Amino acid sequence: MQWVEFHNPNISLPVVKRRVGVELLEMLDLAGVFLSRGGWGVLNRNCYPSQRTYYNATRRLRNRGLVASRSEGGRTPVLQLTDEGREYLPDCFRPEKFWNRKWNGIWYLFVYDVPEADRKYRDVLRQFLKRLHLGCLQQSVWITPNDIRPEYDDLAQAAGVNSFAYLFESRTVLGMPQRRVVEDAWDFELLYEIQNHYCEVFGENLDRLESGTADANLLVRLLKNELCAYRS
Repeated sequence: MQWVEFHNPNISLPVVKRRVGVELLEMLDLAGVFLSRGGWGVLNRNCYPSQRTYYNATRRLRNRGLVASRSEGGRTPVLQLTDEGREYLPDCFRPEKFWNRKWNGIWYLFVYDVPEADRKYRDVLRQFLKRLHLGCLQQSVWITPNDIRPEYDDLAQAAGVNSFAYLFESRTVLGMPQRRVVEDAWDFELLYEIQNHYCEVFGENLDRLESGTADANLLVRLLKNELCAYRS
């Protein structure tokens, strides 16, 4: 049996769950203050954008390898990549997680236009999109088959990205075949070139290892080089 898939471009279930949870916590917090202190004056302290939503969004972005913080004076928020990222292994070490996945045929297009005065914000945003594995169709047009509405919502809450960017859904690109979209967005020729070079170099190293002896230091050096090359 297959269930009918629920999909609406205006509704992202992860985003809805987050917002409902935050609203419930804020209502309980407000009720507690109201009952303990009394008076409608306690409502005044809640007449501002949700701080809890902001902090939750920044926490999730930090877990994805991005630090977002508000700047003073109404200027563009600060974005900074972090080397910490997730605590577990990078996606490239778990390729089976992404193989043979079903796809609903929807592309998500991230389109932005960040002013030259905010070049640092733009550069960090571009690096973060790469970390999310988006492909670059054009300089400021990035595409992915993955639903990134939760990430977009976090960027909007924590870094005001909705002032510079739009997120579109699309099933076709001027009737262009899907394979053409993929080949234009991701440089598979470069990927194949690097992969072939990787196989040749470390295939030769394995042959040398089998035909000779190596101490622990040489083995550790080989392992480090192999891991760095594999990630590239």
